[in-house]
Amino acid sequence: MSPCSPRRAVAAELVLSLGLVLVALHAREFFRARAALLRAVYEDVASATRAAAAAVDGDHRECMAVVRSLVADLEAGRLALDGVERRLASETATHPHLFGVVVVFPGSGGTLLAPANLRAGQGRSSVRLDRVLDVRATDWYAAAIAIAGAGWSGPIRGSYTGHYIVLYCEAWSPPGREDARGHVCASLSLHDLEALRQSLPAGRFGYTWVLSREGRSLSHPKVDWVRTARTPDQLAEETGDARLREVGRRAADGVAGSLQATDPLTGREAVMIQAPLPASGGSLVAVILRDDIVAAEPSLRRRQIDIVVAVLATLTATAGLLLAGGRR
Repeated sequence: MSPCSPRRAVAAELVLSLGLVLVALHAREFFRARAALLRAVYEDVASATRAAAAAVDGDHRECMAVVRSLVADLEAGRLALDGVERRLASETATHPHLFGVVVVFPGSGGTLLAPANLRAGQGRSSVRLDRVLDVRATDWYAAAIAIAGAGWSGPIRGSYTGHYIVLYCEAWSPPGREDARGHVCASLSLHDLEALRQSLPAGRFGYTWVLSREGRSLSHPKVDWVRTARTPDQLAEETGDARLREVGRRAADGVAGSLQATDPLTGREAVMIQAPLPASGGSLVAVILRDDIVAAEPSLRRRQIDIVVAVLATLTATAGLLLAGGRR
């Protein structure tokens, strides 16, 4: 095979240069379109996550208001045991998102009386919990007495209903009995929170993760993480990605933000967008798998194909000129 002629070598060099310019233009358009798509998706998910966080925060504030109203009336002597069941039925009818409300009365001799109104099936029922179970042995009561004054706790599995809940409790004392301690607790169902989580747009390209102020998982696609109250710090240890600790820190501080970190569920790189829950603490975290956004967009796939075609066409044309020149 004879050497390629100078004229064909120049032509091949020109074709290669023009082809590389074409490839660069296609690549530039691809990355511009990709950046615009990612920005639009992130903004859409962030907006929906903020709106959902505001809705959850509103439910939490109503839950707290119901408890505080009951405590005020109990301590002022405006509400007695014989009127509690009617009052609880009224509160849960007014605030249907509440899973349940219970008032623990300190009885004589250290006994506890616990009238409650709880969601049961498609309706609600009034029940005296002290007559159907050992109140002191329940997880929710242990959480209530562990709270100093007032606060949130969860996830907790309800002893009577079997539902997973988050709980807001405040302590109270009957008039003239400051040494006696009772509690008022209102709960929200994590099943309701899970339904909200699944409805958010993050589910198209990832999922939403709900954390308590302490970083405990309240809602997550992996239900075992809720049952065991897994935290970002624990998952950071398991994945070896210290960036996940920042997710837990933001939940504790109640601040918004976004960061890139390893998704502990899939092991893939993800963008995590957080919106705080100021009333109870914690965060809604939208976990977005960036590669899934790109893979799901047909126009970006076409642009990728255009880049591949331009590269192959350039190499084919350049090789054709060089080989044709060498055969002469």
